[in-house]
Amino acid sequence: MIIFRSFFLTILASSSLVFSVPQDSITEENLDSVLNSQNKQNDDTVINSVVSQLNQTLSSNDKCNSCVERLLIGKTLANTRPDLVSSAFTKWCLEAKGLSKSTCIEKYGLSTVYNSSQGANFADMLVEINPLAYEGQLYCYYKESKSCPKPATPNITVSHMWPPKSPQHMVAPEPGMNGTFNVLHISDLHIELDYSVGSETNCTDTICCTPFSKNSVKQNETSSYNGYWNSFFNSSYNEDFSFSKGDLINVFDNSSIFAPATSFGNYECDSPELLINASLNSVINYTNQQNITFDFSLFTGDMVDHDAAERISLETTIQSEEYIFRDIKSRLGSIPVFPVLGNHDTFPYAELAPEQYSYSNKFTWNAELMADIWEDYGWVTPEAAQYARKHYTGYAVETRLGLKVISLNSNTWYLKNTYSYLNATQPDNFGQFEFLIEELLASEAKNQRVWITAHIPPASAGLPIPANILAEIIERFSPSTIAGIFFGHTHEDQFQILYAGSGNDTKTINNVINNAFIGPSITPWGGINPSWRYYEVDKTTFSVMNVHNFYTPLNETYTNNGHEPQWKHEYAARNAYNVSWPATSPLNGTFWHLVAEQVKDSVDVRQLYERYAKRLSPYVSNCYNSTDCDGDYCFLSTFRVDDYDSCMAALPK
Repeated sequence: MIIFRSFFLTILASSSLVFSVPQDSITEENLDSVLNSQNKQNDDTVINSVVSQLNQTLSSNDKCNSCVERLLIGKTLANTRPDLVSSAFTKWCLEAKGLSKSTCIEKYGLSTVYNSSQGANFADMLVEINPLAYEGQLYCYYKESKSCPKPATPNITVSHMWPPKSPQHMVAPEPGMNGTFNVLHISDLHIELDYSVGSETNCTDTICCTPFSKNSVKQNETSSYNGYWNSFFNSSYNEDFSFSKGDLINVFDNSSIFAPATSFGNYECDSPELLINASLNSVINYTNQQNITFDFSLFTGDMVDHDAAERISLETTIQSEEYIFRDIKSRLGSIPVFPVLGNHDTFPYAELAPEQYSYSNKFTWNAELMADIWEDYGWVTPEAAQYARKHYTGYAVETRLGLKVISLNSNTWYLKNTYSYLNATQPDNFGQFEFLIEELLASEAKNQRVWITAHIPPASAGLPIPANILAEIIERFSPSTIAGIFFGHTHEDQFQILYAGSGNDTKTINNVINNAFIGPSITPWGGINPSWRYYEVDKTTFSVMNVHNFYTPLNETYTNNGHEPQWKHEYAARNAYNVSWPATSPLNGTFWHLVAEQVKDSVDVRQLYERYAKRLSPYVSNCYNSTDCDGDYCFLSTFRVDDYDSCMAALPK
C-alpha cells in the first residue's frame, strides 16, 4: 500500500491536472482529500454537462422526440456513471423543468432508506430500456405527462400456454341448494402514522393532519371551526378493543392552524390508527349483533399513506405494514385473511423489479416479511408462504370449503412502476401470468372454482399489454373456473365488466365474460367516507349472491364530542339499482351489465352510482350540473386500458 501511494503521488505531482491543493504541497496526509476534491470536480463537470444536454431538449417543439432524447442522454450516463443519474436529473428537474421540489425528489431524488425517492430505480431502468423502441414511447406517454402519443399496442397473446376450452367449461355452474356463507372485504386502509389531532386539515401540502402540514395561504378570517368542531380528544382502543375517550386537546390555542384535525380523521387525510381500529371493531360488532360469521376475509392492499416521498422511509413502510396486519389479526382473530400488496406497500413507492434482473434483490425483503407475517398469523400455509416469497407476494390457497384464492401483485402491471417498462413487449416479464395460468389449469382439471384478487384494476392504472393479457386469461377460464375477481386501489365502491371483443360496439349482454368487484376504502382521503363490505357467497359454486356495504359519515365525527363513529348499512347490491333479477341467480357479469347500461342511459342512476361510489360523502359529484360523471360508464364497462381510452375519447367534448 505504501509503494502504491508513493507511486500515485509521483503521478499526481507530474500531472497537469488542476487541484484545489497546490501540487508541491501534496503529501500522503492530504492525498485522500485531494482525490475526493478532484472526484467531486469531475462529478460536477459530468453533472453540469448532462444538465446542459437535458436543457437543450426543452427547446424543441417536438415533445416526443425531446423526451426520447432525454432517455438516450440518461441511458448513456447510466451505462457509464449510474451513480450520477439521480444528481443530474434532479438538478435539471429543479432548475429547468419547473416541477415542484417534492415531485423532482420523488422521480429522480437520491434513493436512501430515509425517503421514497426513485432515482436509483430510474437509473436501473435507463440501463435496460430501449428509448427508440415501443417501451421508450410508452414511458414518455405514461411517465412524462403524455410527451409522446400513446403508442399502438402490439397484438400479443399467450394462448399457446393453454389447451382449447372444453365444452363442459363453456358455461358457469348453477348455484346449489346448500345455502350461502359470508366473506369480508376490506381495502386501502392507508395508516397515517404521524396523524396529529389539532394539526392542519386545510393544508397546501401533499397530505394533511401531520405535524408538517401547513396552510401557506394566509387566512383572512377567524376559523369557523372554532366552537363548531368539538372532537379533539387523545382517544385510544384498549387491549380488549374497548374505546377510551382520552383527554380533551385545546387545539384552538394555535392561531396558525385554520382547520384542526379531529380524533377520527378528515377527508384531506389518511387514516389515523384510531379510525382503522374503529372500522375493524365495527366489523366484529356487526357480526355479534347479527349473529353471522365470516369464513374468511379479502384484504386488497394499500397500507402506507400518501405523504410526500421525503417523508416516507423504509422504516415507516415496514411499520405501516406490521401495524396494519397486527390490527387486522387482533380484531378478526381466527378469521383467515388473504392479503395482497398495493402500490404503496413497497419501498420506494410502487417499485418492483422482475426476477431476471439483478435489481430484484432490492425488493425481496418485502416478500420475505409478508410471507413470514401471513404464515405466522395462520392466514396461509407454509406452502403458500413459499409461493409468496417466489411470486412477488402472490400465492394460491384453498379455503376450507374448497374454493381456491389466487392473489397477485398488481405492481407488475402498474404504470407507475419504473421496472414495468423494461422489455415492455414481453407478455409476461415478471412470470406472474405463467403462475396464474398454471394455477387455473390445475383447478380447471378438477372443476375447482377460483377467485382472483389483486390491488389495481388494470384499466384503472395498468399498462396496455399486461391488461390485455390478464383479460385474455380471464376470458379463457371464464365462466366455469373463475367465480370472482376482486380489486381495490380506486378507493371508490365500483365494478368493472369484461366483454368479449374490443371496442365500444362490443358491450352487449351476449358478450359479457365476467366482472370484477372493486372494494371501497377505509381511508377517507379524497373526500370519501370510510367503508367495508361483505359478500354472500353460494356454497356450491362460490358465486357472489349479494353484496352488503357499510359506511360511517366521517363528517359527523367532527361534532360528536369525541364519541366512536356510527356505522350504517348503506345498501345491498341485489336491490340497490332496481334491476329485475332472479332471486336464485348470482350477481354475475350479466347483472352488472344491466346496471352499467342504466348508469349510461339515466342521469338519475348515474347520480345514485356516484353516491354509492363515495358512500354518501359531502363531496359526491353533482351529475346533473357538471360533466364530472360522464366517464363513469367507460370505467364500469371496460377491463382493458385501450378500451377505456377508446371509450373516453368517444365522449362528447
